[in-house]
Amino acid sequence: MSDPRSKQILLRQAVLAGVTLAVLALYTLFGYLLYLNHRISMELADRQWRTPTEFYSDAGSDPRPILKLYGSDWRVTTPVLLTEIPDYVGNAFIAAEDVRFRRHIGVDPIGILRALLTNFRAGGIAQGGSTIDQQLIKTKFLSHERTYRRKLIEMFLALLLDARMTKNDILEAYLNEVYLGHFEGRPVIGIDEAAHLFFSKHPSQLTVDEAALIAGIIRAPNRDTPDKRPDLAHARRDAILKQMQTYGWLSRADLAEAESRPVRLRPGAVPETPYRYYFAALRAEIAAEAGADYLTRTGLKIYCGMNPNMQKSAERAALHGVDALSRKYSWLRELSQDGPLEAAILSVDPRTGSIRALVGGTDFKATSFDRTTRMKRQPGSAFKTFAYLSAIESKRATTTTLLLDTPLKIQLAGNETWEPHNYDERYRGRVTLRDAFEKSLNVPTVRLAEEIGIGRVASTANRFGFQDRFRDIPALPLGVEEVTMRDLTGAYTAFPNLGTRVRPHLLNAIKDRKGNTIFEEDIESEKVIDPAPAYVMHSLLRGVVKRGTASRIRSYGLGQVAGKTGTTNDYRDAWFVGYTTDVVTSVWVGFDRGAPLRLSSAEAALPIWAAYMSSVPLSHRELLPPKGVVFRDIDPESGLLWQDGCPGPVREVFLSGTAPTHTCPSGFFGSVIRKIFFDNKTYDEPAAITFDQFRRWASEIDRDRQQVESTLNRIDRIIHGGKKEKKQEKKDDSDDGDDRYDEEQ
Repeated sequence: MSDPRSKQILLRQAVLAGVTLAVLALYTLFGYLLYLNHRISMELADRQWRTPTEFYSDAGSDPRPILKLYGSDWRVTTPVLLTEIPDYVGNAFIAAEDVRFRRHIGVDPIGILRALLTNFRAGGIAQGGSTIDQQLIKTKFLSHERTYRRKLIEMFLALLLDARMTKNDILEAYLNEVYLGHFEGRPVIGIDEAAHLFFSKHPSQLTVDEAALIAGIIRAPNRDTPDKRPDLAHARRDAILKQMQTYGWLSRADLAEAESRPVRLRPGAVPETPYRYYFAALRAEIAAEAGADYLTRTGLKIYCGMNPNMQKSAERAALHGVDALSRKYSWLRELSQDGPLEAAILSVDPRTGSIRALVGGTDFKATSFDRTTRMKRQPGSAFKTFAYLSAIESKRATTTTLLLDTPLKIQLAGNETWEPHNYDERYRGRVTLRDAFEKSLNVPTVRLAEEIGIGRVASTANRFGFQDRFRDIPALPLGVEEVTMRDLTGAYTAFPNLGTRVRPHLLNAIKDRKGNTIFEEDIESEKVIDPAPAYVMHSLLRGVVKRGTASRIRSYGLGQVAGKTGTTNDYRDAWFVGYTTDVVTSVWVGFDRGAPLRLSSAEAALPIWAAYMSSVPLSHRELLPPKGVVFRDIDPESGLLWQDGCPGPVREVFLSGTAPTHTCPSGFFGSVIRKIFFDNKTYDEPAAITFDQFRRWASEIDRDRQQVESTLNRIDRIIHGGKKEKKQEKKDDSDDGDDRYDEEQ
């Protein structure tokens, strides 16, 4: 092939590629403009912004209205109609921003030429020359970047908008959508919010000078406000008033009177949407589950699981609970100077997964960060539930199995060791599995997990719907792997449901204006454990409230609940996850930056949980024992079948075939055995630890964490790179529990 011919072929290919790319670009631009035109129809031209989005609660048998919100950003402010306000209010904004508004076709050639001249002199985009139509388009649909490409699209859509809507409708929409700065962390949108903020009145009550003062804010809404720069705001107001008089919208007498009035603010507040954490989370879920387009549509009916009374109670409990802790403990006040103490609450109906209450923090104005979903923290002892469940399910341990609470060292890779400690740094000898769980003892928990296999614990927990897979590390049973509050709460729904986990969700359904269902959430449920071991675990969780680390909860009149405290080893996070048959609630307390609370969950999280749950209606129904469990009278110290002369009895539950067969030692011989082998002292999780104790613990924990982390890569290589050695387990049968118990004796 000759060189000229090759060049011609390459030239043709280049031209074809260029044409193809140009056509694709035009199609993309055309599609984008069609999409924006559709949004103009839905959000402006059809006047849907006047129609509220209605929210309903599905918490009861019949959906009940919660509230109505307006606009695509869900504001509680009712739209202002042009017919409701004096003409000079609208004219003040026209005089301030677009004096030829009623004569141009959406774009103003004179304003464009003036802006081009200014930009040429400035050597860049210094002035936009935007009309009210263009400002409305930019506010609703486009970014605020200063580029010619964005400006061209804005102008095209402004022409389209002006052709489809009357000038009064455009002005009315603009007055309701114009951005007028920020107040207490949220934007001030529209004439209604500004009138209430600066003058504590409705826009219909504004005087002409007050309307001009508000209109003068638009050019620099966070800088040239009358409260920050009164002299500049005053001058801007008078300039707008003169402009109004020049165009015949204000008489000379009215101008003189308006200019003579001083700037007098009567500060008020912007009407605030309630339940802000819940609705922010609901918006995010609608975008993720149904589609972001639903957020731009108004006039919809949205059904969610919120119970407004429960939501109010949760918000109050979180705020008051944190305040009470800060007043009680001086070090919390000192730590709060670098970031406030936070609390989060999540309350879920275990039957459906509907979220009844969601509080992502104590102050939405300070931070909208949702700690129920976006935060990952160590659950601490609240994770022990899955380690004990794994042991019960395997039938290699029962509620009365004796565990050793003695010093323990675990060999890690590289000749390193890890030595777990109990919270009170003392050991009790032999304790029953129930006592170890109810008192949240670390050392017996680690021993139990090592005996049944860490891999089994991880496998059990992984079935409960957590986002991330858990690693087979020795400290796993103590809750060192980070989880979200929503995942942890969802996992606990399996216990009141006797083995079936449901996925927590906020959105239930969306209906259009005509009442047609256009989106419906499917209830996601999964059987993660058989009913019998789930019931045994429920019995252990009830024991935590009856006798264990959460026993103080009974003083709130909540004796029917079950749950687990969760204090992390470094005292940085405090949890309580508890439930009745109709609601599962989690509470977390801590600092965002991870500063140490030095408080146990019983002191930090439990009072907030109890204050909230005691203020809402709860079911007092007890779970009925399923098939596959049996009950026996047991000596609580030895874990053996009770007989005369032994302490107790207590009624204990077992999986069928795992109950003990031997009776407890009684008489003189029995008393000698008890004195030698069993610790009869009571134990409570300490409410708070001293700074010296925390400093010593923290250094040990950091050292242990470094040792564990330094071996994780090595362990992963062993697991994934080579052949993994597995222990041969004995085949389970109906007598496994009895055989194991006999061996321990």
